[in-house]
Amino acid sequence: MNNPRRLHKVFVIFTLFQFVKGLLPLIIITLLRKSGFLGLEWYWYAGAVGLIVLALLFGFLEWRAFTYTPEADRIVIRKGVFFKDEKTIYYARIHSVNVEQPFLQRILGVAELKIETPGGGKKADGILPALTVRDAEQLRRQLLSRQHETVERADHQADDSNRIIRLNKDVDTSKHGASTVTIEGAHGVSANSELGALSHSAYFRLTNGQLLLAAATSMNLGLALAFIAGIYSFADDFLEKFAPMRIFEMLYAESKSLVPGYVIIGIAVAAICALAAAWALSIILYIIKYSGFAVHREGKRISVSYGMLDKKAYLFDPNKVQSVLIEEGIFRQMVGYAQIKLQVVSSDKNEQLMLHPFVPVRELEHVISHFVPQMKLMEINAHAPKRALLYYMRIELAVALLLCGAAFGFWGTAGLWSLMLIPIVYLWRRACHKAAGVRLENGQLTLRRRNLARITYLVRRPQIVAMKVKRSWGQQRKGLVSLGVHTMGNASDYSVAVLDHNDVEPVWNWFSRGKRQ
Repeated sequence: MNNPRRLHKVFVIFTLFQFVKGLLPLIIITLLRKSGFLGLEWYWYAGAVGLIVLALLFGFLEWRAFTYTPEADRIVIRKGVFFKDEKTIYYARIHSVNVEQPFLQRILGVAELKIETPGGGKKADGILPALTVRDAEQLRRQLLSRQHETVERADHQADDSNRIIRLNKDVDTSKHGASTVTIEGAHGVSANSELGALSHSAYFRLTNGQLLLAAATSMNLGLALAFIAGIYSFADDFLEKFAPMRIFEMLYAESKSLVPGYVIIGIAVAAICALAAAWALSIILYIIKYSGFAVHREGKRISVSYGMLDKKAYLFDPNKVQSVLIEEGIFRQMVGYAQIKLQVVSSDKNEQLMLHPFVPVRELEHVISHFVPQMKLMEINAHAPKRALLYYMRIELAVALLLCGAAFGFWGTAGLWSLMLIPIVYLWRRACHKAAGVRLENGQLTLRRRNLARITYLVRRPQIVAMKVKRSWGQQRKGLVSLGVHTMGNASDYSVAVLDHNDVEPVWNWFSRGKRQ
């Protein structure tokens, strides 16, 4: 029996950081007051010091109670001061072991180790929040090595059982004059044999130039706009100190005196400036997130690491990949680049693991076959039919017409500029219709669709958990149907809208028969 191990001692101050984080709104409100902390009575300071001491004491007790013990067939994690919590994770159930360095751990010089198992919840099944980087790497390799040994031992036992069964069958058939057959392994040729052929070391690192180009073409405006909105809501209280009213109210009051045409121009300029600011911010956030991005092979496993402030490292078996997503943004498609993401079972079902953030389209097939050899890049051969075009644009065009009508009613003749929105929406939805399609070949389903970016989705039959088709009454009359598939580790379905029924029916039969088998 191995002796219990403890976390790094800096875990003691984790409780203090959590305590301060919980009081952060109160601290900000106090700072925004004119007197700030200077006008408080002495007992407020004494109380704050007392709470800090209690938080550190409780952190020490938590550190003493938090232990992890790697045993022969499992790892046992025990924690809890008032309520004891013991978690046992068998090596055979381990799906992946990841080492991360969130901002707090990075400042303190420690790392966080996460143990993932299939069917985990919103958090990883086992989290060790404070280990030295060296201890975290050693424990990760130890757990994965024992997990691999456990799986191989189970496979050998299955092989032995199959050999015994085949030998018994051979004996029975030899009694009837039949010839014996050669004994083979239970699994035959699998993806593991393909991985074994790729024994040479594979390595890729994103250069500074590639990182900048990838950031400039990522256009993650949603994250940037959310960040800007958060900054503004936080800074709004400070703006009140310098302006007699809120800035948006002041701008609205000033705009009333302007000619409607200038109002439209002002709104357009403001929108362009906001998009430019969001684009610049998205570049900064992308560089911070994917700085130092590197992928290399460690034996039969793939290692992915990246991050400037929040450093992450993932080590996984390519055979555990549930699906492959190839995303071609508008700007990246213009320059012939794409990014490759992998859906791997983890506690975070909303994020796919990045395999390659900036790869030339001509090299997609090579990268996929090299790192995920069980998947094949195939072109779509069954596209959305022409009669489905109306379903791709009717709602969006209706919304665009309503917005144009509202602009005309509010600004009069100047609102006619909004009619430019209609051809833009038409071209966008036509591109979505053109991109949609499906292909089924050699046990792999390939789906493609477009929102803003064109996304190609590769998945094999064993990884599909559920498949659904849906249609409206009008679509049923026209022989149209929408297809969606769901894989393990994915929070939502991946669907392609309004395809030909004759193209979807073979896919449904393929999945249904495979399920019964």
